[in-house]
Amino acid sequence: LSEEAYQRLQGQPCPLCRKENITAVKDLFHKRNVLSLKVRCPHKEVGCEWEGELGSLEEHTNRSEEGKCRYVEVNCPYSCGERFQRRNLEEHKSQHCPLRSFTCQYCN
Repeated sequence: LSEEAYQRLQGQPCPLCRKENITAVKDLFHKRNVLSLKVRCPHKEVGCEWEGELGSLEEHTNRSEEGKCRYVEVNCPYSCGERFQRRNLEEHKSQHCPLRSFTCQYCN
């Protein structure tokens, strides 16, 4: 069973024969097979060339700073409200963000 089906069936009668007190078993063999399928990044159309296992896709496209896809849309870490591709993050933080910190040339 998938994780979702496993959770849904806990304590429920069998959906086929309606027998009570069934024991639902997670199907780890098929889960491993599905998670090892080769996939492409969903941002391929905008330039990402990553290919890998389905089980690694979430880590690749994670919107947090730990994510690796340079083409995923992220929010400005300074909360200015801008969204942009991760590959433009450093440029935005250093040059474009109205909330970035900088040293005043007059105050030092």
